[in-house]
Amino acid sequence: MAAAARAVGLVGVSTDERPVEVGVTQPEQLVRCRLGHPIFASWLDRLGPIMRPYRPVVVLSSAR
Repeated sequence: MAAAARAVGLVGVSTDERPVEVGVTQPEQLVRCRLGHPIFASWLDRLGPIMRPYRPVVVLSSAR
């Protein structure tokens, strides 16, 4: 992201990646959030009822 920002002429670019708490703690929430497509069904079946909270990594950027 930083390289893309600099490539379009932005200066003072600061980019950071970190996990963000989005409140998804149950498998069914994860399904609703991202994985509602049939292609993921068998993988989701293997997850079982217990999982760690879902914390996607996001990219935060700022520039002038």
